[in-house]
Amino acid sequence: MELSVYANLIGLLLFAVVGGSLARFLKIQPLIGYILFGILYRLIFPQNIILIGKVAEIGLVFLLFSVGIELSLSKLTRVFKVAFFGGLIQVILTTILGFIVLRLFGVNVNTSFILSFGFSISSTAIIIKTLTDKNETDTLFGEVMIGWSLLQDLLVVPMMVVIFAMGKGTNALGTDIVFSLVKALFAVLAVILLGRFIVPPVMHKISSFKSRELMTLAAVAFVIATAYLTSLLGVSFALGAFLAGVVISESQEKLMIFSETRPLRDIFVAVFFVSLGFLANPAVIVAKLPLILSIALFVIVVKSVITFIVNILFGYHGKTAFAVSLGLAQIGEFSFVLFSLALSLGIISEEAGTIGITTAIITLLAFPFIYAKVTPVWRYFRKVAVKYPKLGEFVSGWERNTNVQEKEYKDHIIICGYGRVGGWVGKALETAQIPFVVIDYSQEVVGRLKKGGVEVVYGDPTEIEVLEYAGLNKAKAIVLALPDRVAQEELVALVQTKAPGVKIISRVHANEDWDKLKLLKVDKIVQPEFEAAVAIVRSMLTSMGKPKEEVAERIKNLRLSRAQS
Repeated sequence: MELSVYANLIGLLLFAVVGGSLARFLKIQPLIGYILFGILYRLIFPQNIILIGKVAEIGLVFLLFSVGIELSLSKLTRVFKVAFFGGLIQVILTTILGFIVLRLFGVNVNTSFILSFGFSISSTAIIIKTLTDKNETDTLFGEVMIGWSLLQDLLVVPMMVVIFAMGKGTNALGTDIVFSLVKALFAVLAVILLGRFIVPPVMHKISSFKSRELMTLAAVAFVIATAYLTSLLGVSFALGAFLAGVVISESQEKLMIFSETRPLRDIFVAVFFVSLGFLANPAVIVAKLPLILSIALFVIVVKSVITFIVNILFGYHGKTAFAVSLGLAQIGEFSFVLFSLALSLGIISEEAGTIGITTAIITLLAFPFIYAKVTPVWRYFRKVAVKYPKLGEFVSGWERNTNVQEKEYKDHIIICGYGRVGGWVGKALETAQIPFVVIDYSQEVVGRLKKGGVEVVYGDPTEIEVLEYAGLNKAKAIVLALPDRVAQEELVALVQTKAPGVKIISRVHANEDWDKLKLLKVDKIVQPEFEAAVAIVRSMLTSMGKPKEEVAERIKNLRLSRAQS
C-alpha cells in the first residue's frame, strides 16, 4: 500500500529521528544512521521511489546550499599546492583505476564512470569531526586533509555537470559535456557577479529591519530562485543551490543567514539521507555483498596508496603523508549526491545505485577503526623502512647532505614545530640572541626559514636521527610546539631516554593532555588557552585598580590551582 506525500514525509522524519539517535548512541556519524534506517523504511513500507526522490531533492538543495555558505577558501591557501594539484591527481587516478576495475567486474561504461566519480571523493564532514575530536585540526596533516577534502567538494561541481549532460542521452556526449561545462561556467560567473554587486547590499538592507523571519525568507527565496535560474541554463538544480551558498558566503550577514537556515537545513538533510537509504534495495545488498565488500576494500587501499605517493611527491613525508593517506581513504557524503542525481536521471540502475551507496557506507563505518591505527601502523612501517635505506629515505623524507660538514650545535634550544607557537618562541630567542635550531617537516616552512638565515632541520622530530642531527645531547632545552599530542608523547619518551639532562618544555591543548604530560614529568607545560586566561585576569585586576602585589598573588594562586587540578 502506497502512502500519501504527507505520510511519507512523517515516516521519513520518524525514521530519521530513530536512526540519528541510534547513531549518536553508538558514537558514529548520524548520516550513517539515517541511511541505514532509510533501508529499513523501504523494507517495512515499500513506496514509490520517484515520490521519495522528489522529497530527497529538497534536502539535497539545502545540503549543497549549506556547503556553499560554509566553504572556506582561506583554508586552502596554506596547503594550496598539495590540496589543488595533489587532490586533482588523486581524484583522476582513483576514477581511472576504479573505472578499469568495475569494467573488469562486468559493469557497464556509464555506471562504472559514475561510481568511480563517487568513490574518488572523501568525506569533509567526517574528516573535520574526527580531527576536531582528536585536537588535530591545527596539525600539518590535519590542514592538508581539510584542504584536500575541500578541493574534492569543489570538484563535485564539474562532476555534477558531466552527469547532468550524460542524463540527456544524446549520441554527441562529448560535445554535450563540453557545452554543459561552458554553460555551468557562465552560470558561475553570473552568480558571482550577482553576489558581488547585488546580493550583499540587498541582504544588508533586509538585515537592517532586524527581522529574523524576513532574513530567513529572503535567504530561502534566493536559494530556490538561483537554483531555478541555473536549471533554466541546463545546469543541475542542486548546483544552483551550491552557487547560492557561495554567493551568500561573500556577504557580512552570512553567519546570521546560516544560523537562521541551519535548523531547516538539518531537517531536510536528514530527510535526504533517509530517502537515500530508501533508494538502496536490501535484496541487492544481500545478493551483491561479496562484490560490495571487495569494492570497498579496493577503494580504501587504492585511495590510501595514491594519496600517500602523491603526498610524498609533493614533499610531505613521514607521519604527515601516512595520516593523510588513511584519513582520506573513506568515501564521502557527496558520493551519495552524485549517485542520487544519476539515479534520478536514469543513468544508473537501482542495483548500481545500491552497490555505490552501500560501498560508501561500509567505508564510512570502517573509517574510525582505520584512522585510530595511524600511529601504531606508522611506527611499525617506519621500523620496517629503516632496514632498507632507500625506502627509509623515501618514507621519512629526511635527507642529510653528506657533502656538507655537519654543524656543531651546543648550548642551544631545539624547537620542534614552527607554527604559531613555535614561531613566536623563535622570534623571542632570536631577539635575545639565544642560539636555537628548528625541526619541522613542512618544506614550505623549512624553505622560508633557510631564506631568513634560521638554523633548521627538515624531518620528522619523532625520529631519533633527526634529533641527534639537531644536537639533542648538547642542547639546553627542547620546545615541543607541535599540536600533535601523540608526537609530543613520543618526543618526551625519546628525549628522556636519549638525553635525560635536556629540559623539556611542551605546549598542550586539552586538559587530558596536560594530565598525561604531567605524569611523564615534563619540566614545563604551557597551555595557550590557560595563559590567555591569565593575561585576561591580570588585565582585568589591573584595570580595577588592584595593587601589583595583589595582582601577582592572585595570578600565583591561579597557577597553583591549575597545577594541582
